[in-house]
Amino acid sequence: MNVSRRSFALFGATALCGLALSRNAWASAPAAVRRVGLESAGSTVRLTLGLDRPAVPTSFFLSAPDRFVVDVANATWMLPQGGQAGEGPGAGVVRRYRYAPRPDGACRLVLDLDAPARLVREEVGRTGAISFDLASNMQMASAAVAPAPLRLDGDAWRRKTIVLDPGHGGHDPGAIGLTGVREKDVVLDAGLQLRDALEQGGRYRVAMTRDADTFIPLEDRVRFARQQNADLFISIHADSSPNHGATGATVYTLSDHGATRAQNIAAAQNWDLDLGDAPRRSVISDILLDLTQRETTNRSTQFAEKVIPNLAQVSPLLSQSPRNAGFFVLLAPDVPAVLVETGFLSNVADEHRLSDPRQRQAIAGAMAKAVDDYFVMPRA
Repeated sequence: MNVSRRSFALFGATALCGLALSRNAWASAPAAVRRVGLESAGSTVRLTLGLDRPAVPTSFFLSAPDRFVVDVANATWMLPQGGQAGEGPGAGVVRRYRYAPRPDGACRLVLDLDAPARLVREEVGRTGAISFDLASNMQMASAAVAPAPLRLDGDAWRRKTIVLDPGHGGHDPGAIGLTGVREKDVVLDAGLQLRDALEQGGRYRVAMTRDADTFIPLEDRVRFARQQNADLFISIHADSSPNHGATGATVYTLSDHGATRAQNIAAAQNWDLDLGDAPRRSVISDILLDLTQRETTNRSTQFAEKVIPNLAQVSPLLSQSPRNAGFFVLLAPDVPAVLVETGFLSNVADEHRLSDPRQRQAIAGAMAKAVDDYFVMPRA
């Protein structure tokens, strides 16, 4: 589940109900799920949910056994057959569906699948209709069905926003290789290729801290990601070391020391963090900020664990990857973030690899695959 800043703040506040916060400060009346429909159409099956008002769903697949799960936050079941839990018949690759409320106030729908499947279309409408098209992986392979772009109907659906951050730029070349290859150049090209790869399917809105040879201060990079309400921040770099034998890519997430630094900076710079109605500079806001930071760090780690195996298919890896550090660009307490070191320009083999446009395209493709893997993985 992709937890937004506000929804996580609400979760943290609910966990602190013993502190006598008003319930009305945290949530509105739940949406009502009034219809569940399954319809087979050729190689796909369409799941439709009818709600009394717009809502943004979260979905993911599970295996062993194969299932497709849809959660709708702050919602309640009001199906014609009545009851807060039950099941219904399937269609196509779906054997049956089951529904029940979650303890956190969400509605959960589980489709039991006869075979592994893939999501090929998702649509959220402004009137409250939500639909998903699924196809079994075998049907997808035989029919060569490509994922369809998301159809956007009004403002009810917000595509995941990915902020890409090619390091250095302008007067700051970053690391310089033994033959003169500059970090700022190779990471900008990798970032542009990653942007193109992510935008192809229409599933993401991609913003870049820089898309040309310009210098952007570190503070502005973090501020930009927060202003974009980013669901994920990827900073792209190339490393250097006095040890010319050091080689391979790795991924960094925020260290514990960096998390403390992030909270201090957030307080010192009065960052506009969405902590619901909690009083600023209070015990409650401090606890909520800590909860938000922990949740963000967990999300960042989950993404790093997706990036590493994908990078390993196209690049050597530095030992003990992923790693933790206190890099400034990772400090936003409410934006999951990683810093990807694509290799060492101080190493002859890595410099040659990073100077090859085809290799940079492969690295970008690996990171794009990791983004896809991250946003379909189940998250508590």
